[in-house]
Amino acid sequence: MSPEWLAAVSSLATLFVIGLTAYAAMRQISHLRSGNQVAALLPLTEKYQTPEVQDSLDYVIGRLNSDLRDPAVRAGVIARPSAGPARQAKEIFNFYESVGALVCAHALDLQLVLRYFTLPSEMWETGGNFIALTRSTRGNEVFENFEALVAMQLAYEKRHGTSLYPRGLPRMSVPPLSTDESTAL
Repeated sequence: MSPEWLAAVSSLATLFVIGLTAYAAMRQISHLRSGNQVAALLPLTEKYQTPEVQDSLDYVIGRLNSDLRDPAVRAGVIARPSAGPARQAKEIFNFYESVGALVCAHALDLQLVLRYFTLPSEMWETGGNFIALTRSTRGNEVFENFEALVAMQLAYEKRHGTSLYPRGLPRMSVPPLSTDESTAL
């Protein structure tokens, strides 16, 4: 074998080894990112399940908007510091603000958020009056990471639809509902 051929073969072998090394490095980076996301997600899921956050979530879903019809409650929201029963809503909205900051910084994947927590857009819509009142005295910067999270969710849904079911994975069949009155819902 001539020296030119030997040099060409060794160059190709070197290129192959470099390509293989780059592939292994990219896989390692992917594993590190996954580990970092799990590390970010675990404390969030723990916080989401605390009584304070769950009570705040229940309050926002169940009573916030009816309470905001009361002028005294509305005054408490815009007061500094805020006061009154609607103040309880801040716990869940601050939670989504923190989650939004992590998603905006690419430290947490949007799909994970959509799988683990109440949809941000539902919380944004339900809390719209509270957020508007808060922003009326504190500026639009309040809850802006939460707002960005909702915008990202809506953009994701526009591109991919609302289902998070993995593409290409066959769906399971669901047994038909029984018409027997003893098992009726």
